[in-house]
Amino acid sequence: MDEDTTDLARDVDEMERMVAEFLSFARDDASEVPEPTDVAVMIETCVANAHRAGRNVVLHGPLPRETLKMRPLAVQRALENLIGNAVRYGGQADVSAEVTGRSLRITVEDPGPGIPEDSREEALKPFSRLDPGRNQNKGSGVGLGLAIAGDVARTHGGRLELSESKRMGGLRADLVFPKGMSN
Repeated sequence: MDEDTTDLARDVDEMERMVAEFLSFARDDASEVPEPTDVAVMIETCVANAHRAGRNVVLHGPLPRETLKMRPLAVQRALENLIGNAVRYGGQADVSAEVTGRSLRITVEDPGPGIPEDSREEALKPFSRLDPGRNQNKGSGVGLGLAIAGDVARTHGGRLELSESKRMGGLRADLVFPKGMSN
């Protein structure tokens, strides 16, 4: 195969991964119903899954011992996407959570390069890949992780906030859910 054919085959493979990832998300999201979810157990499960996958993840506690009504698999998927991105670009993910009077905030931070403030809105769009050269060398990401996390937060009446991690210097991603979630 010549270089052009090899590049084309790689592009087709990547498009197939993108479509498969999107269809998987859409199928799972449509079928899950909200249920009372122990927030601490859900977060601990995500971190344990990351550890089993060999990822460098640190859980900062104590975690809130609170039960909220949510679609747990969707929220877990969103959190796992954020953890995966943090490890891919920062080498480690630090996870914490807090409950205030009005909301649950799950935070994932990393020491990586972060996302410039003027690129954060673009980073939240589906299939967005801010640095194609870097992404191709960092695993099989298809540019849906942040978009899925943002969509999951919105369907629960919340939001995904991206900022600079003051503690670690890289990206800080906050999944913020209202405590009165009823989706």
